[in-house]
Amino acid sequence: MRLLVFALLASGLVSCGSGSHPSVETVYVETYVEGAEDRSTATMSVQGMMCEVGCVAKVRKELLEVKGVASAMIDFEKDRELNFATIEFDADAVSVAELVAKVVAIGDGMYPVPQMEVTYVGAGQLHP
Repeated sequence: MRLLVFALLASGLVSCGSGSHPSVETVYVETYVEGAEDRSTATMSVQGMMCEVGCVAKVRKELLEVKGVASAMIDFEKDRELNFATIEFDADAVSVAELVAKVVAIGDGMYPVPQMEVTYVGAGQLHP
């Protein structure tokens, strides 16, 4: 049974990784909001995810392994060109460019990130 599950997962990852991987430049949009609690949230648009078992799970796992990431949720719909990762993170521990680089590095560019929208909330956030 374990071998069958592994084989199915492996074939899912292989099918997600077929084809060439386009190079996409990421557009960063940053918003600073005053607030009592320091926190940072990013919404990353991700191309190339084709399945929940392989693609979505891999992107979420890789993001959660980044030091400073508190949570990562993926809004995925099959056959949608762009899907979205919402990430809560510590901006003092990791930059948004590092988060993008982590996702883009999966499968040598299998998941391009065309846009990264970031909201920084905190008392000192109005003046970056």
